[in-house]
Amino acid sequence: MSKSAFMKAMSLSIGILLCLASVPFAFAQEYSEKNNVAFNESIRHEIYPSENYLYLGQGESSSFSIMFTNNDDKALEIEPRIVPVSGSSDFDESWITISPAKVTVDSGEIQEFDVKVSIPEDASGGENAVYITFTDDIDIYSQLINKMYLSIMVPVEQKLELQTTYISDYVAAGQEYTYTVKMKNVASKTITIDPKITSYDYSFGDFGLDDADIEITAPSTLEPGEVADMVIRVPVPEDATGTYNGYIGMNVEGDDYWYEPQLDLQLTVLQDPSVSYVKTFSTSTKEPITIEVSAYTYSSGSWLRIPPQNEAPSFELSLKYNSSPVKMNLIKTTQTGNIGIGWNYFPTWSNEDGLIYENYGSYYTETYTVPGQIGDWSLEILPKNVQSFEYSISIGDSDKK
Repeated sequence: MSKSAFMKAMSLSIGILLCLASVPFAFAQEYSEKNNVAFNESIRHEIYPSENYLYLGQGESSSFSIMFTNNDDKALEIEPRIVPVSGSSDFDESWITISPAKVTVDSGEIQEFDVKVSIPEDASGGENAVYITFTDDIDIYSQLINKMYLSIMVPVEQKLELQTTYISDYVAAGQEYTYTVKMKNVASKTITIDPKITSYDYSFGDFGLDDADIEITAPSTLEPGEVADMVIRVPVPEDATGTYNGYIGMNVEGDDYWYEPQLDLQLTVLQDPSVSYVKTFSTSTKEPITIEVSAYTYSSGSWLRIPPQNEAPSFELSLKYNSSPVKMNLIKTTQTGNIGIGWNYFPTWSNEDGLIYENYGSYYTETYTVPGQIGDWSLEILPKNVQSFEYSISIGDSDKK
C-alpha cells in the first residue's frame, strides 16, 4: 500500500471513531433537551448524611440534621421537598417537617436543615421510604441526584392473638371433627374479624374436602381485652385419603397482609393397613422368646378437639415356628406417657385453670412370651389405630442375671 493510500485509510478510520464517540454525547444532549434539563450543567452537591433509617412506633418522633453544601458557582434558592419512593407504603408528607423550609445558599456555603419525623397515634404499620430532595437536577436516567434517602419503619400493632398458630391432627375417614381455638383482642380498640379458610396446593393423596365444607364460627367483633372462641368444624369425607393442608386467615380490619395472623390446619387420614408386617428370625437355643410391640401416639391438635377421641392402639400378632402356628402368651400391656406441667406453646391467658398438664405423647406396649426352640420363626404384626410402631425380640430369660 502506498503512503498516500495509507494516510487516506487512517483518516477514514479516525473519522469513523470520532463519529461513534459522538453518539453517546448526542444521545445525552438530545435526552437533556427533551426533558428540558441541561445535563452537562447538572451539579452534584454534597449532602450528609446521604441516607437515614428510623424505627418509630405510633405516637413517637425523632429529629436529625442534614448538611447541604452548595457546589455551584452561584447562590441557590433551596426548598427541600419530599418525594415518595416507588413501592413503599402509603406515606403522609405531614409526618416530616424540614426547617428552614426555604433558604438561599451562597456558593460554597454549608446549610444545615433540621428534620423532624412525627408518627401519628393512628398510623398504619409498615415501611415508608422517601427522598428528601434539594434540587431538581437529574441524570440521563431521569433520576434525582441531589437527594437523601430516608426509611421510616413503623411497627405493626398486633391486634389479635391466637391460642395457637397451627392444628396438626390425625383423623379417620367419615368422622366429623370440631376444634375450639381461643383468641384475644390485644389492641386498644375494638377490632373486626372475618376468618376464611384457604387450602394449600401441596396436599397429598385425595382428601376430597372442599374449603366450603369447613365451617368456621366466630364473633365478628372483639372488644379490647376480650377473649372469645373460634370453632372449626371439619367433616372428613368417607373416602378421604392423604392429607389436607390449609390455613385460616383472620382478616383483621386494618392489618397489613404480610402481618395477617393465621392458623395453619393440617389433617392426615389415619388408615389401618390390611397387610401384616412380617419379620423372620432364627434361633440357635431353646431359651424362651419374649416379643414386645409398642406404638407412640401424639396429635398436637387433639388438645383443641372435642369428641370423637382417638381410638386406642392395638395389634394383631401371629407367630409361626418352622411354618407351623405357635400360641403366644400375652403377659402384660403397658401404657406410659410424657406429661409436662404448664403450657409451653399456649399463651397464659388461654388457660382458664391457671395450670394445665400437657401430654407430649404416650406409648402403648404389648408383651408376649413363647417357649423357645431351635429353628426358623416368622412374626406377623398387623397394627390398628397407630401412626407408627416398634418391636423387639429377645432370646433368653430376661430375669436371669
